[in-house]
Amino acid sequence: MTAPDSVYELIEKFDRHKPGSETEVRIQFVDPLFSALGWDIRDKRQVRHEPSVKVQEAGIERSKRPDYSFHIGARKHFYVETKQPHHNLQRNAGPAFQLRRYGWSENLAVSILTDFEEFCVYDCRYRPNQNDRAEEARLRYWTYDSYIDNWPELTAKFSYQAVAEGALERWTEGEKLRGAVSVDQAFLGDMEIWREMLAADIALRNQQLSQRDLNMLVQRAIDRIIFLRIAEDRNLESYGRLRRAASDGKQVYQELKLLFREADDKYNSGLFHFGDEPRNSHPDRLSLTIDIGSGELQHIINRLYFPRSPYEFSVLPADILGQVYERFLGKVIELNAGGAVRIEQKPEVRKAGGVYYTPTYIVDYIVENTVGKLLADATPEEAEKLRVLDPACGSGSFLTGAYQYLLDWHLDYYRKHDKQYRNRRRETADGMILTTAEKRRILQNNIYGVDLDQNAVEVSKLSLLLKMLENEGDATGGQTLMFSAGGRILPDLSGNIKWGNSLIGSDFYSGEQMALFDLEALYKVKPFDWDSADGFGDIMRSGGFDAVIGNPPYIPIESMDDEQRKYYQRKFPQLERKYDSSVIFILAGLSKLSSKGLLGFISSITWQTGTNYGKLREYLVSSAGIRKLVNLPFNVFKDAYVDTGIYVLSRNRRSDYLIYQFDKKEKEPSLVGIPYRHVSMHLMNEPDYKIVLEPEAVELLNSIVERITFRRLGDFTISTQGLSGSRFRRVSGIDDSDSYPFLEKGQVYRYDFQIAETSVVTLEDKQSLKVFYEPQPKVLFRRLVNRQDRLMAGFTSRAMVFKKDVNPFIVTDGNWNTKYVLGILNSRLISYLYIKTSSIATKNDFRQTTLTEL
Repeated sequence: MTAPDSVYELIEKFDRHKPGSETEVRIQFVDPLFSALGWDIRDKRQVRHEPSVKVQEAGIERSKRPDYSFHIGARKHFYVETKQPHHNLQRNAGPAFQLRRYGWSENLAVSILTDFEEFCVYDCRYRPNQNDRAEEARLRYWTYDSYIDNWPELTAKFSYQAVAEGALERWTEGEKLRGAVSVDQAFLGDMEIWREMLAADIALRNQQLSQRDLNMLVQRAIDRIIFLRIAEDRNLESYGRLRRAASDGKQVYQELKLLFREADDKYNSGLFHFGDEPRNSHPDRLSLTIDIGSGELQHIINRLYFPRSPYEFSVLPADILGQVYERFLGKVIELNAGGAVRIEQKPEVRKAGGVYYTPTYIVDYIVENTVGKLLADATPEEAEKLRVLDPACGSGSFLTGAYQYLLDWHLDYYRKHDKQYRNRRRETADGMILTTAEKRRILQNNIYGVDLDQNAVEVSKLSLLLKMLENEGDATGGQTLMFSAGGRILPDLSGNIKWGNSLIGSDFYSGEQMALFDLEALYKVKPFDWDSADGFGDIMRSGGFDAVIGNPPYIPIESMDDEQRKYYQRKFPQLERKYDSSVIFILAGLSKLSSKGLLGFISSITWQTGTNYGKLREYLVSSAGIRKLVNLPFNVFKDAYVDTGIYVLSRNRRSDYLIYQFDKKEKEPSLVGIPYRHVSMHLMNEPDYKIVLEPEAVELLNSIVERITFRRLGDFTISTQGLSGSRFRRVSGIDDSDSYPFLEKGQVYRYDFQIAETSVVTLEDKQSLKVFYEPQPKVLFRRLVNRQDRLMAGFTSRAMVFKKDVNPFIVTDGNWNTKYVLGILNSRLISYLYIKTSSIATKNDFRQTTLTEL
């Protein structure tokens, strides 16, 4: 592609006269260059020019925000930072470090550093370090006199059209990424170090503290420091106040307490609440009475400032902080009898296999299909009545996503109806934004959450308040923010975000005396009364919440307390023999939903076809409404290979629903414009009500059942799972009747059974399992489904113990021949009917059969 004439003219102009200031560089050269690449420099929806706010750090003058950000739709794709021509960008490491901090802090793949004379493209996926050389992570370096020769590549990567078509993503995916550390990984690592340092120091200096108080104090100290540091970079606080408080020779915590008290006067949240004035939250009587060592606080605070800090808090998104906090909250400080501390994973996190933060695109999709649908054709007066709930809000990722959607929706509406709502928005150098009062009103009016973790409640509030304050410092132009009626900037969210157990009410103690439970047991259960909780009771009495959204925690029934299991089964008759907490959240969430409301969750998809979820499916079909199902690839959650899905439900019965499953070859799920299939409700016939991707399979199954007598395999056989190592022990040889050959390596195929290696074992559970391993005819069923979507069954009469991926079946009805059953199981018809009507057999990872579905 040939460069346009305007680029030739820019180069000639630069040869004649090199600009003397950074402003000249931007206006006379950088703006025209990107215009030649197809960007509308004057359209703030595409290119945003940031106000130039300078600070002095370590003898270096630097900008607090990058000069340009380039957008397509709601997504930011790259930054451009400009400099005066005399900087020698090829060798000067300072500007490169500054740019990379911007891009890395916002999780951008690339960003550009230029003075027009030089054009440097940096890979922002690598953590910046103050000792990095200028060429570190640099992908391209061009001088202005080579723009013509390199114009095809410039256009292919950075033109508006190329970026819109995903050119940057394709390019960076092909670049090496060895050793890259994302901003959330790095910040989590730092926070975990800070937690351990503060916990050890506070426990040593304040030995009267309980473990619960210690956790609270450490969390609040970190939260307050981070909040004030972010406020500095966003021009809400005087820059460098924290660092000055942590100067050598000062009693740092005494200085910080002064800043915290000032923040209490200025803001209005549970994060800073020390006074006696009445608010929804209880005042913090403890934090100001303890002692914290200056060395630990100096280490933390200095780590948050340039040049030691790789973080640029002026651009660090709220959802990145949410990702960090979600994992940070998965661990707890434990205090032993001697006062020593250790950091341990929470029991519920261990049971769930870890903490898995919901990707932003999943949050956005659920919000769009719940809150977005409810706002369609609404007015601001109608939107004012909308109540959004996350019943397990964690760090607040879903609530922050919903809040951002509401802010964008209101701003867009006010643009279209400018005269009527002029007092709710204001113009800034960067375009129109909502007033502080309007953002505060929306947050306090529309957003609600509950969580069992008290620290998570505080973090969720913090995330929402930081989201509210985005752009506030720049928007005010250094002027005083608009204060609330109570004299403070921020709203008190204590009536919106509550500490409690969404699934358990005070009826949990029915027939029992609460006095019999110790304090820790009460904290663990923490019943939450929806009808009487401040801020929630009126909503429930007026019909319930309009949108219930989130990623409910996954806790299997085996990990629940006996009393809680009894309570759930008493309260929710739709629960059967086996279930998990995400299913309970579905039922509880629907009970909190208004008559026209929508529930949007992401969780395991086992309930769609699993045998133990028939009553739940029947309830969803007959008493509620399934609107949309999206069965996702197994790699949605990093490091967690589980099959999950998004589902949107309502309380209104529907005759059909939309369903979609990604192709197994899909690496990165795109939820934009995905093709759905309409599936009719009548296909989910009794008694299973299975939710299937292949309605044709159900139609065929129904027609077979109508013509012949249909019996389940379990009606005339007995079976068991193959053994894990805990149910047998190896011995040296077969020396008594309790010893059996054990299939170490081998496999079941259609009509075939191969043995690769065996050892000898003695069963631990002799009576209940012995029958399966005696020398009698049995069908051996392969647990895993092969790539050809075929079930695999073999036959043997040998005495043998089988490994976990083989399930033995013994025919107990004399009217059935074992080999006849083997033939039916290996038939193409049964493979088709079973696999196409089972979510377990069609999932993306570890596709398998289950005994209860056969």
